[in-house]
Amino acid sequence: MYGHGFGLLFLSCVYGEEEDGDRRKRLEGILTRAVEFTGKAQSSKGGWYYLSRTDGGDMDEGSVTITQVQALRAARNAGIAVPKGVIDKAIEYLKRCTTARGGVIYSLSNGGPERPALTAAGIACMFSSGEYNSPLPKQWFKYCVNAIPPLGQGGGRLGHDEYTHYYFAQAMYVLGDDGWDKLYPGSKGDDRLSWSKYKKATFAFLVKGQNADGSWTSSNNWGFIGPIYASAVALTILQLEKGTLPIYQK
Repeated sequence: MYGHGFGLLFLSCVYGEEEDGDRRKRLEGILTRAVEFTGKAQSSKGGWYYLSRTDGGDMDEGSVTITQVQALRAARNAGIAVPKGVIDKAIEYLKRCTTARGGVIYSLSNGGPERPALTAAGIACMFSSGEYNSPLPKQWFKYCVNAIPPLGQGGGRLGHDEYTHYYFAQAMYVLGDDGWDKLYPGSKGDDRLSWSKYKKATFAFLVKGQNADGSWTSSNNWGFIGPIYASAVALTILQLEKGTLPIYQK
């Protein structure tokens, strides 16, 4: 389901930019079937798992769920019909995964502690879904203030920090420099977040950490992650302001 979700996201962005009529028609058919597959793969709890519900049991997991939500948003933005009920169930799932402290847990089926990475991903997906005023991002941002320091300011590399900042950077970019005041009118103090402050620290860290061959080194918390993944994440973050892909455009 990870591969399917990111494939759907990518092809939806391609479809939105494709000008060749025959290729657009072919992509429309592929995307329509892909959205149908995603809907059938959704668990009864509203989330998704590593395998489709029809193939691997009725399970759920937060990171796979978030991948599907963002992909479905991209498909809808491109003009592909996405059943509202599928999105509503997914948002309700993320709401049920949110603790009293505002963090998102790993799974409703298996429980687990709050995960900063999943919480950041939740914000990015809600913003991608157009839910800018939902109470969920407000809860999640409050949790992330202390849970996710800018890259390079957390006393060294943190576990899963590529995944975390892939999504947190998207959330911060959409937040901008005045979004915090809109979410929390009248707020004061050091807990105020802004894109410019995040960008200054994170971009400096990424530029400094680039290897001589142009790549970036992963945090090595996942054995299967190497420089290609780390470099792709770094480049995505550094180019967010270009708005090249439709899903990253404000």
